[in-house]
Amino acid sequence: MTVEIAAAFLDHQLAAWTRSKPLVVGISGPQGSGKSYLATHLLHHLNTKHPKLTSVGVSVDDFYLTHSEQAKVSADAKKSGNFVLEGRGLPGTHDLSLAFNTMDALVSGKPAKVPRYDKSAFNGEGDRTPEQNWQVVAEPVNVIVFEGWFNGYRAIDQTVFPSVYLSNDPSGPVHRSSMAHLEEINTNLQKYEKLWDMFDCSVILRAVDLDYVYKWRLQQESELISRKGQGMKEADVISFVNRYMPIYDLYYWRMCDQGISKKGTNLCLSLDFDRNVTQQKMI
Repeated sequence: MTVEIAAAFLDHQLAAWTRSKPLVVGISGPQGSGKSYLATHLLHHLNTKHPKLTSVGVSVDDFYLTHSEQAKVSADAKKSGNFVLEGRGLPGTHDLSLAFNTMDALVSGKPAKVPRYDKSAFNGEGDRTPEQNWQVVAEPVNVIVFEGWFNGYRAIDQTVFPSVYLSNDPSGPVHRSSMAHLEEINTNLQKYEKLWDMFDCSVILRAVDLDYVYKWRLQQESELISRKGQGMKEADVISFVNRYMPIYDLYYWRMCDQGISKKGTNLCLSLDFDRNVTQQKMI
């Protein structure tokens, strides 16, 4: 049902689109919520229902640092005790110059190479694939579908960040990290907002319960191991997701309530554990 609802929303956005630039569609949802599945099926929908339009799929994961670059970030984070940066995934673990250059080229209709990232490499630590494996986009496209787990998260004003931090449950995920460490993430996050500002419309997947993320991510990793023969073990997955939970608590619900793109262009779909749509609304 998620695909059908989102496809109808996309058709409506395309019908109203009059600008010469590509329509940039943002998809945001927690790990395992089905955002990559949705992006793939929306691209298929575009190819079949709108064959005269060209489209390309992009993920924020495509722009992860290389394995060696991330190893340096992780080592520095370990020294400082900032466990949320001890691995890929969070704001501060992406090559933003590569992301901006790629998206700027796609939006302006210039040739581009979209990088690809292999999450199974190095026993699940991941690495960027060689450039010869990147997707070549030689001609201008009409639609860009950009998916990511923290798409649309916007930094909290630094003057109020301390009060936001302290107002969170002392026994909850946010307080597993020091305020200074999460302020570092908040500062990093601000640098990504140029990407979100490119979105002309957005589909937001709102999990009814964020604890779903642990089981969803375990399902994902099991499928990855089946396909690739390597990936993270269960304990590693739990540790991996733990690093994300403070960020969800700080930014996710606010994004779900406020949307990402301009008012009236955000479709928010609430999902139960089986990823059934329990509610839909425009923001």
